[in-house]
Amino acid sequence: MICMVKNLVLYDKIYNVSTDKDKREISIRYRKYLNELAQSFPNTKVQIKKVRQFDDRVEILISGPEEIFLLNLFKKEVGAIVEFDEVEINQTYKGVLLDVGKVGFGIFVDCAILNPKTDVLLNLHALRKQLCKGRDVSLTEIIKAYDFIDHFPVYIKITSIDKEKEQIQGILDQKTLKIYGKLVVENLEGVFVSGETKGQFKKALIRTGHYRDIASIERFGFLENIVILRQNTNAPGIIADIGKYLKNCKLSAIRPERIRKLFV
Repeated sequence: MICMVKNLVLYDKIYNVSTDKDKREISIRYRKYLNELAQSFPNTKVQIKKVRQFDDRVEILISGPEEIFLLNLFKKEVGAIVEFDEVEINQTYKGVLLDVGKVGFGIFVDCAILNPKTDVLLNLHALRKQLCKGRDVSLTEIIKAYDFIDHFPVYIKITSIDKEKEQIQGILDQKTLKIYGKLVVENLEGVFVSGETKGQFKKALIRTGHYRDIASIERFGFLENIVILRQNTNAPGIIADIGKYLKNCKLSAIRPERIRKLFV
């Protein structure tokens, strides 16, 4: 069998690194992360080619007898960049919020759509319809109630594509809405952290004695994780305790009581 080297640009962005030491450490951890995913393919090699300077995304090389299988695994488990011309209406894409609060007509989402680079717009009308039953509230109120911050992970369903203007719009997919539905119905709080790995996040929880307060941790990206807390656990209290151990990270509190106020 002839093996070809496969090149893949992954969805993950590497950020929150300011020194050469930080860059080396995060690269080692990312390589370990990829190797854990690829452990069922011991005869196929995965290399980090580079972290692209213009978009901070990781480009990898895959070589070996099972490179196609591994390529598809990474696309499924990590995600990869998408060409603008390949984006389809009604398809769901993983993304993160961008420049939250910078404009008043909606929130943009980076879904790794390139050539040209295009961010998906969640317009205010769609956000009102999905997040507060159509109530005439401001975008600022929605952002505050849900504590949206940059890099917050969401799943987006594409609703319109304007190829001439190079614009794409979408709505929140049910995968994202179910998370909020679960927290509101079960009255559970959550903590989102951007800028650190799941492993380091867990270490901060253990160090502060809060690991017992965690119901689950869901990794959306290498540096984006959401923690679901146990009943009667306070998200701001957790953030206050673990924040000092997560250097330059951004944390937000998902609190059902704030969300419910949007519906009153």
